[in-house]
Amino acid sequence: MSNWIMVLCMVCLATTAQAAPADDFVEQGRAALQTMDPVSAMAAFDQALAADPKHAQASYERGRLLLKINEPQKAIADFTVAVLNNPTLGRAFAKRGEAKIILKDWAGAFIDFDAAVKASPHDHEVFVIRATYKMKRGDLGSAIADLEAAIIVADPPAAEILRNMLAKLKR
Repeated sequence: MSNWIMVLCMVCLATTAQAAPADDFVEQGRAALQTMDPVSAMAAFDQALAADPKHAQASYERGRLLLKINEPQKAIADFTVAVLNNPTLGRAFAKRGEAKIILKDWAGAFIDFDAAVKASPHDHEVFVIRATYKMKRGDLGSAIADLEAAIIVADPPAAEILRNMLAKLKR
């Protein structure tokens, strides 16, 4: 019996050790983005995913970077990995929707925007992203409703910015 406990402890330690380097690489990637070094950021996110291919945050961050450099197909793949490994990561659904907009898949994008709100109903950003594309689609009333929902869940500084946006929209 003690051998089984020892094996279980080793497996648990190995899993924890695997996650830590991936987390470190994600932080390195985020730091590189802060210093406007996308090449180093991409390398760090790649290393994180090499250490842990199911690391949702690494997939999400790399997807965001791919989206910024106009690689929507690759970004969709990363955002899909992110949501498969963390279905509560609404921002990954929302960003995947934005990538689909670039590819002119508006119907697929709105499926993702709706999934983003469902996955993260307390994240104002998912509401704002969906509202943005509702406005572009010409659905002002629904966009206003999303901004009102965003204000309810936003922190005070973000809520103030959103209230100002909403006031301008309602004019």
